[in-house]
Amino acid sequence: MMAMKSGGGIDVDLVRTEHGGHAGELAVAAAAADYDAVVVLAGDGTANDVLNAVGPRIPIGVLPGGGTSVLARALGLPDADPPRAALRVAAAVRAGRSMHLRLGMLNDRRFAFAAGIGADAEIVRRVDKRGRGRGHRPGDAFFALQAAAVLGSNRYRGPRATLVAGDRTERVAFLIAAKLDPWTFVGPRGLHAGPLAERETALDLLGPRRFRRRDLPHYARRLLDGGHARADDPRLVYLHDVSEATLTCDEPLPAQVDGDDIGDVSVVRFGIDDAGAHLLI
Repeated sequence: MMAMKSGGGIDVDLVRTEHGGHAGELAVAAAAADYDAVVVLAGDGTANDVLNAVGPRIPIGVLPGGGTSVLARALGLPDADPPRAALRVAAAVRAGRSMHLRLGMLNDRRFAFAAGIGADAEIVRRVDKRGRGRGHRPGDAFFALQAAAVLGSNRYRGPRATLVAGDRTERVAFLIAAKLDPWTFVGPRGLHAGPLAERETALDLLGPRRFRRRDLPHYARRLLDGGHARADDPRLVYLHDVSEATLTCDEPLPAQVDGDDIGDVSVVRFGIDDAGAHLLI
């Protein structure tokens, strides 16, 4: 993580994180010391730690340093090219330019691009388990293999949670809350769980009513097509620009925010943090 002070040029203090949550602690210290910005070169989980720690108190730059780096890519920063992305962020620091992003909320945890309950969180958990054992996060091929294993297992073949949003009550097999589009990437291709999601709207909620093995090709095409709302698909619940919702699970299910496993949950309250964060792009 880097903390920046700008003058004619930019002075950069480079600090390496040493334990979980350390990035947030460093960001809080940088904000208190009146640095101009905090820049994160790491994966999406570390960026999420910083967003939760400082919110709008200090501008935040996100460089693609993880296996997928969804947030940096969703913001339009150069894909898989930290030096070029750093030049963009440095130019934003010099110009005093930042973009406001409303953040999603899963209970008391903020997220920048997506959160999930059930299947996608189970996939994240499997990928993280493999990554911790080998010292690095596996690539897209392993992710695709785990996605096929989870979604092809028929564990989500029927509804496993009740979603309440305004006057809508729906039964879903699992749920994805998208704050930005794309929701994630496989190689160069974006997957679009919330194709209508934008930085100043609230949440897009996507949940299949059931997910059977034979449905996998259908849903894969929908995630890849990128340009269409989901309201016309009777197999899906798709809600756009939702500020508040509650998901009650029939039994505890895995949860993730910005690709970070946060354990199992039974009741989830989704919301929006309007103060959000200021991102350098």
